[in-house]
This record gives sequence, C-alpha cells and structure tokens, in this order.
Amino acid sequence: MSGEINKIEAIAIKQSLLQNTRQYLVGHLKRPQKLQHIDDNKIEIGITSYAQHSVEDPHTHSNAYEYQYVLSGYTEYLNIDTNQVTSFKHGDFYRITPGYRYSQKSKPGTDILFIKVPPGNDKINIQPDKFVQNWLDNKIKTIRKDYTDDSKAPMPNSIRPAVAVALFKDEEYVLFLKRKDSGNWTLPGGTLDFGENLMSCGVREVKEETGFDIKILRLIGTYTNPKTVVEYSDGEVRQEFTLVYEGKITSGKISLDNESTNFKWLKLNEVLKKPLADSQRIRIQDIIEYKKNGISIFR
Repeated sequence: MSGEINKIEAIAIKQSLLQNTRQYLVGHLKRPQKLQHIDDNKIEIGITSYAQHSVEDPHTHSNAYEYQYVLSGYTEYLNIDTNQVTSFKHGDFYRITPGYRYSQKSKPGTDILFIKVPPGNDKINIQPDKFVQNWLDNKIKTIRKDYTDDSKAPMPNSIRPAVAVALFKDEEYVLFLKRKDSGNWTLPGGTLDFGENLMSCGVREVKEETGFDIKILRLIGTYTNPKTVVEYSDGEVRQEFTLVYEGKITSGKISLDNESTNFKWLKLNEVLKKPLADSQRIRIQDIIEYKKNGISIFR
C-alpha cells in the first residue's frame, strides 16, 4: 500500500475566497466547488472569509462537532438560550458541540478555518426573537486604547504603515475628527492598503473619513516610536508607523464616515486642550513647529 500527499496551493485558496465567503478544502460535497478540493467522506474542512461585516442567523447542529481557528480578525457568538456573548480573536481556537444554539457576527477581515465532524448538512435554522435580531443588527464596536512610553502597554502583535493628514484653512485652522472608538480628537488618516503608496493612502483615507478630495503637499514628519502602541478590543496591538503630511482640499464637502462622531476646524493651540492620545499631542506640537520653520521632523 502506498500513500500520497495532496496539495492545494495558497494562490488557489486566495483566489477562491475572492469569489466565495466559504471555501471547502476537504469533504465529500454535493455542490460543485470552484477550488479543486480533497475528497473525503469522513470530515469537512474549509475557510470562511468575511470581507465585510457579516452575520450568521440563529441555528444549531444536530450531530456535528465544529472546531474553529481564527486566522485573522474578530468574531462574536451569542448563545440564544442564555444571551451570553463569547468573543474570539486572531489565534483563538474553539469547539461548538451539537445542540448549541447560536448566532454569530464578524468584523470585516475575519478569516476562520473550520473542521466539521461528522460531515453532512445537519443545520437546523431557528427563528430569531427581538433580542437576537437587535443583537445581529448592531455591528461589532471596537474600543481603542493608546499608549506612549508606558510600561503597562501590551506587547505589539502587528505593524501597519499609516498616514495622517493636516488640512489647513486660512493658515490657522486644521481639521480634526472625534474618534468613535476612543472619544479622542485626531487628524484624518488611516492604514495602507495593498497597491497603494503612502500618499495615495492619505488621499483615499481623507476622502473616506471626511468627504474631501485633497492633494498631498509635503511631508511634516515621521513617527516610528516602538513604544507607541494602540490596543484594540478585537485583540490587535499595533506598533506605530505613521507619516504625517500636509494636504490641501481641492473639492468636496464634509461627510463623516462611521469611525467619527464629530469634526471641528481648530487652531493647533486650541486642540491641545481637547482629549488627545499622547502620540497625537506630539504630532500637533510638531506641526506647530513645522509651520514656524518649514522643516520636517523625524521621530
């Protein structure tokens, strides 16, 4: 008797998940699969990928045990019998036993590897009551906590290049946003996507967060202090890697996205009196110096 190795290449899995929320890797499946999977009638294995905020309506399984490993992101399960919520983040592994009645919702960017034993369709749908439906209708809220040179800061587990943009009006006022996740005031900006450079990232993020079209004028400063970290309630602890640019509005009108609750045009000395993360306070002080002498600052 001779054995064999079966391989499914990473690029094939990635391409299939661009078109499907769920992709089976192993199983004896009745429905045609675009990905050439491994046939097996004893077990089902696959990946569920949530590019957008997603929910699973209430259900249970009569026979199957589900084993799941969170490859990325964050997901929550609601026990519809007790209304208890259990959360899972990147790196967590868990088991769901037959008869457990639940709903699920996941943040964008959540990927989960699942194993189901025994295989087969034993899913039983359950009509949601008012409480469950309300829970499903409310997206997962992320809480943010900022640390700078703080011995109590958690250990970082990610680094994501980011951009912030200072938009001036009448040379005195700068646009600031009030963050929903922390209540602090901040410059508009965000993290780099694949296929972008940092300047195009700044243009996109400002458009998404404020509604304004802008052009980047020049670099104000770089901020790479490894002891500046941001802790999110979904388990990510991000080490700072941020470039701050000066930008100019070319068109558009103010329109906030769901990450902010308010906006104000403020003088730089005024905003220092507002609730700010320490890292943001340092940037504002640097912008004040930059406007005096025109020299970029590197930290």
